[in-house]
Amino acid sequence: MKITVIHGSMRKGNTYGVVQAVLEHLGTRGGVEITNINVADLELPFCSSCHICFSKGDEFCPHNAIVGPVVKAIEDCDGLIISGVCYAMHVNAALKNLIDHFAYLFHRPRMFSKVGMVVATTAGAGEIGVAKYLRQVLGHWGMGKAILLPMKIQVAAFSLTDKQKRQVSAAADRFYNAIRDGKLFSPSMVSVAVHNSFRAMASVAPPVSECDSAYWRESGFGDRVYPRKIGFGKAFVGRFMYLVMGRMFRG
Repeated sequence: MKITVIHGSMRKGNTYGVVQAVLEHLGTRGGVEITNINVADLELPFCSSCHICFSKGDEFCPHNAIVGPVVKAIEDCDGLIISGVCYAMHVNAALKNLIDHFAYLFHRPRMFSKVGMVVATTAGAGEIGVAKYLRQVLGHWGMGKAILLPMKIQVAAFSLTDKQKRQVSAAADRFYNAIRDGKLFSPSMVSVAVHNSFRAMASVAPPVSECDSAYWRESGFGDRVYPRKIGFGKAFVGRFMYLVMGRMFRG
């Protein structure tokens, strides 16, 4: 079982401590291989908004030497844990910058076989909003509804209460069991709608983005409401969005 961890905080504080507690519990289950990626160590420049990842392909990103191996680590894993800390009521800038570099994954989602987990902490407020934002991002990449582990930690030296330790264990077990059993979490209604909006955009001629159109065509995703089974209601919303957005893109 391969787990990739993206540590989003710039320091090894409370957020890092919660993730380590999750990993320690996963280690007791056995057969877990961990790949750790620390955003603080990447020295990633800000996204330059060049749009090359949209128009030509992500491999042409001027920072691909840094972000390319991160994507590869996500593609190669069975489960992804991503952690972020709440600053000023939202996710911290360093992690957001990495996510900005992966904006093309909204256009060309590919992580449909992965299980996701989100860890978010704060000393004050906003950890739930950060966790939900990161879950939304992973959902648009294709991971479905990731497991959320938001925590409020208000101690000078990192420690977890007994209740928090139980929350960590429960979340880690659910994550492990989902990967072991091949249980992929259902996407949200919003993720299905966004998915079919980009599917529609890739279907028009002439293409809005040749790179996007080629991806949807070659992957086979362009012919399907969603790459894996979803309920009737979500499938209906997906088809509706595909029709509406297709008409809009065709003018």
